[in-house]
Amino acid sequence: MIHLTDEQFEDLMQGKDVRFAHLKDCIECRDRLSEKQDLASRLRLAFATVKPTEGLAERIRRKLNVSSMRVKHTGERHLLNVLFQRRRWLSLASAAAVLIIAIPLVFFLAEPSAAVAAKAELVKIHNDNLSAKHEFYNQTDPQKVADYFKSRLGVSPIILRSGQGQSLRGCCLCRFRGQIVGSYVLETPQGMMSIVIVRERPQALGMERKFRIGDRVFWSSSFAEHKLVIIRIGQYSYCAVGKGPDSHLTELLTQLVPVP
Repeated sequence: MIHLTDEQFEDLMQGKDVRFAHLKDCIECRDRLSEKQDLASRLRLAFATVKPTEGLAERIRRKLNVSSMRVKHTGERHLLNVLFQRRRWLSLASAAAVLIIAIPLVFFLAEPSAAVAAKAELVKIHNDNLSAKHEFYNQTDPQKVADYFKSRLGVSPIILRSGQGQSLRGCCLCRFRGQIVGSYVLETPQGMMSIVIVRERPQALGMERKFRIGDRVFWSSSFAEHKLVIIRIGQYSYCAVGKGPDSHLTELLTQLVPVP
């Protein structure tokens, strides 16, 4: 079963006139939508009660009083300008106060669920691959691995071929953010590496660093002792996970070519 993507959840959250019949039959997607709606409700409630501090408002008033004294005798037009500036200052003060509180609040609420949790899940998939906690399909033929994913997921992702120091060891299905995704394992001179294939874009997976090699764009990050490097190809993100250096994971991803 293919679940709703982050983009589709975003459409629902923004109130766009969309209908996803999948929601009627999928409790996992309904639960994820409920979690997102609860988070949005908490944010709205937090912002609704935000007000500028008394000290900030007083400092702004003093600055405005000085400006008012300077233009006291310059005529009605200037007075109106001062009044306009007063309203503008107060609006900016309110906006500044909201941002001061909102930025750490958003970071606190979003970071664990969106960035850290995504990286933790990817690393867990890799560790589970190595500990045989998944139903593993032992196969070294890239074409057969691609066929396996096609029969189980309905898609044929790009499979890294054996050679140049690495060898394909097999693949499995696993869960990522409540969805079934594909993952395969490579044995390399730098140790065992996993390639996890997901629909989410690198930015939504907590990747902090973006870099280019030729015309290809990569994203990287780390979690615990593991490195993560991601490349976006078509509608999928290919996430290389392992304890090797970033350069090695990047080199692996540069070798991704479609299975004929």
